[in-house]
Amino acid sequence: MCPYEKKINYIIMNLRIAWRNLWRNKKRTLITVSLITLSVALAVFMRSLQEGSYARMIENAVGSYTGYVQVHQKDYWNDKSFDNGIVLNDTLLKKIRSIKDVEGVNLRLESFSLASYGSSTKGALILGIVPEQDTMLNIRDKIAEGSFINENDSSVILGAKLAEFLKISPGDTLVLLGQGHYGQSAIGAFPVKGIAKIPAPDLDRQVVFMPLKLAQEYFSFPDGATSIVVLFNDPDETSLIADELNAALDTTMYKAMTWQEMTPEMVSMINSDRAGGIVMIAILYMIIAFGVFGTVLMMTEERKREFAILVAIGTQKTKLSAVAFYETIMMNSIGVAIGIVITIPIVLYFLYYPMTMTGKEAESFEKLGIEPIMPTILSSMIFLHQILVILSISLIAFIYPLITIMRLKIINAMRR
Repeated sequence: MCPYEKKINYIIMNLRIAWRNLWRNKKRTLITVSLITLSVALAVFMRSLQEGSYARMIENAVGSYTGYVQVHQKDYWNDKSFDNGIVLNDTLLKKIRSIKDVEGVNLRLESFSLASYGSSTKGALILGIVPEQDTMLNIRDKIAEGSFINENDSSVILGAKLAEFLKISPGDTLVLLGQGHYGQSAIGAFPVKGIAKIPAPDLDRQVVFMPLKLAQEYFSFPDGATSIVVLFNDPDETSLIADELNAALDTTMYKAMTWQEMTPEMVSMINSDRAGGIVMIAILYMIIAFGVFGTVLMMTEERKREFAILVAIGTQKTKLSAVAFYETIMMNSIGVAIGIVITIPIVLYFLYYPMTMTGKEAESFEKLGIEPIMPTILSSMIFLHQILVILSISLIAFIYPLITIMRLKIINAMRR
């Protein structure tokens, strides 16, 4: 038999001994495993629900509106006026499209105006878009009434909540009054072609979409845009693509910004909320740690005499330590495995059928511009983190039986 086979057989034998030792006191083992199972299930569900809500929040506010990276004229973000807008040219657009992994661009021209219909008036965000490039906002699929606009249209589309406030319908005429390029007056009357239900409530209650050409004419800003949204598939490449754009473009004229730079208040809110969730889970795991340590302590104390006898007849202390280690790891692993198996279908259910907030909770979500639903997210990292935490607890708990076995005094222990 080769040395490797001997080592494998030795480990298998120790695992069998550890497994049998676990079930010498079935009630205690089952209680500890149940504690770990429940805690892991709660921790995984809480984290998946929390991270799923963040992902939906980012998707509503970033993925469906601002985009993950935008290119602006250098001073635009600090002073959002048309004077700091971009005059579009083919050279600039070619440089942006030449960056690796960039799949295209969405051109935007946006500013605020007063929107009026009948006796109702409200401030509105005028968003000029190229309808054929509408791959991110995807307004075409969100039309609740009427139809979608095309590039040469002189009509507009309103957010559903704004249309409800103004009591306006497709076929009616919307009057807009604002300020255009270089302080010129922007006045126009536009037929309403459609009403779109936008998932982001804050945007839904104020947005007016119009073709980019029509917006440029309305604001007296020909060939102008306020931002260029850069399209790419992997959100994890946000910082990399922004850095590559800034390296390729003339930074004295243009600047590429990530969504974290454009929406620092959202980043701050997510980080603070995530920290609160981690604290709650840390408290939960502290309770688990005490439960696991209590079990290991009892298992060790009641077997001191057994350990002494085994050492007295020639068993090595390292072998006893290995068996105790396997017992601790196996007991915790069973709890983790059951907890994960139980949680996966629950997480999947709420991923496809997310919880919908109602009442004051829904209102508070909408005030932040967030769709009032709480989906989960199925992430391998969430499961991995729970495994690592339980493994760490197991290793810390194992310190006590390790010290006890290594410092075991055979005569004193046999008299117990």
